[in-house]
Amino acid sequence: MSAPTLSRAPLRMRAALVILVAVGLVLAVRLFYWQIIRWDELSHKADAQRESGAPLLARRGDIWTSDRVLLAKDIFLYTLSIAPKSVREPDKLAADLAPLIGQPRDVILAKLKSNVPSVVLARDLQQSVAEGVIDYRNRRKLLNLEIEPKPVRVYPNGMFAAPNVGIVNVERHAAYGVEQFKDAELRGTDGTIHRSSNALNDPIPFDLPTKVVPATDGATITLTINSGMQRIVEQELFSAIRASGAESGSIILMDPKTGAILALAVWPTADLNRFFDPANQGRYANQTVNSQYEPGSVFKIITVAAGLDAGIITPASCYDDHGSIYIGGRTIKNHDDIAPGRVCLTDVLRQSLNVEAVKIAVSLGAERFYQYIVKFGFGALTHVELAGEVAGEVKQVGDGRWREIDLGTNAFGQGIATTPMQIVAAVAAVANQGKLMRPYIVQSVQPANVPRPIETTPVVVRQVIQPETARTLSRLLADAIVGESSNKAIVPGYGIAGKTGTAQIPIAGVLDPRWTIASFVGYLPADDPRFVILVKLDKPQTSEWGSQVASPVFAAVAKQLVMQAGLPPDAIRLASK
Repeated sequence: MSAPTLSRAPLRMRAALVILVAVGLVLAVRLFYWQIIRWDELSHKADAQRESGAPLLARRGDIWTSDRVLLAKDIFLYTLSIAPKSVREPDKLAADLAPLIGQPRDVILAKLKSNVPSVVLARDLQQSVAEGVIDYRNRRKLLNLEIEPKPVRVYPNGMFAAPNVGIVNVERHAAYGVEQFKDAELRGTDGTIHRSSNALNDPIPFDLPTKVVPATDGATITLTINSGMQRIVEQELFSAIRASGAESGSIILMDPKTGAILALAVWPTADLNRFFDPANQGRYANQTVNSQYEPGSVFKIITVAAGLDAGIITPASCYDDHGSIYIGGRTIKNHDDIAPGRVCLTDVLRQSLNVEAVKIAVSLGAERFYQYIVKFGFGALTHVELAGEVAGEVKQVGDGRWREIDLGTNAFGQGIATTPMQIVAAVAAVANQGKLMRPYIVQSVQPANVPRPIETTPVVVRQVIQPETARTLSRLLADAIVGESSNKAIVPGYGIAGKTGTAQIPIAGVLDPRWTIASFVGYLPADDPRFVILVKLDKPQTSEWGSQVASPVFAAVAKQLVMQAGLPPDAIRLASK
């Protein structure tokens, strides 16, 4: 009965052997796959699991004025912490740290004896204090005493040039100004320090770093702003706001030959270091690029420029002005309903006659008139390096919104939306032989580890009007100011070319009957301009007219500029040529 069982035993043994060999082959193949083919991949994963990475924070780049006044920089504040269970002599450590970090010994000791995994001994330590603690740690070989740096953005000059600079908040997010526009270059790239870690991903004490990826600091940016000129425009703007009771205002100073912004002031503004104060919300926006407005009669410079360049008017052109003109189903009148009678082109500018501006626009025709407006840069971004720029608004024939009346009102700067930056750039084109320059406020960018800064090259956007047209219009504007005995923009000894503006403010489809925007834009010397200045005051209370509240501010700024720049009076300058 047992013989069959014995005969089957070798078969089972052979089967078992086959199974064992098969399993062994499978295991060998799998071991070959994991240990040979995927060795590198698994090795990297293992290393990654054994390592913990900590960031090496990049330092954000500085911002300077063109004459080396520091506007923004990063400093590091330090947090001091320790694991209480790792402290062998808490009484001695508390006594040693107390004078170093400026805290009572008993307070430190209580923290060192607390029953928590980790405790913060001090926050926001200055670098000099942190260096003292590090020196103490190194001498005592207390590697469990952790000092963690935190970059903080500071603005050494408070509210000085604030709308140009912008802010960086505690979360390291940039807002407004150059800080936001040039954030990619300024912020740099964080690095990483890798250390061996345990199963809980905590760094192993006393172990050296396994790998260090260094941080790359942000670029240093130098602005075109001159600190002396910036102080002039800020002081004069503040004085004008206080004297006129205006709600807000701005001044832009530009070099017409390059487009460089030499100074730019906005009110209201606030200390850049106090951005967290709720009272300062909304006070960092730069209204020269962020807000659009109807410019009023300063826009007549553009209308007259177009008429002269197209050849439909000449400096000798004269008109019969009866005080009103009918267009597009509406009657347009001059300010104060004046009807001066026979006037020539200089009178049109001097008296700021709406009726004659409308006649010039009508003579040009809508298509050609708006072609010139677009060529001057209206309705498009200037691309100045300030965050949040808007393009303004220019209606076009056939866009479904334009009406014939717009041709009339646009001729004297109503019904068209512009930014102050667009206005100063357009008028600078007249001052610059008809060449429109791209405004810029960044003079250079110096990336980290690069020997030389990258300088901004002035950019000619286009030739808007012919050079002769620009020279003719400059003479007309200068003559108009000289012939107006009450004009408050005059700077004795210097030829001034410019124009006042008094624009009503549209509210819900109608014009505000009380408030205006008063402005003056001009340049000097009129024959060879060095400076273009725009003064804009919103809702002045003492007078609604640009000639009364904005023109004197232009003169006050210009008088100081020529002194600071060492620009001699016209008679001396021209005699030396």
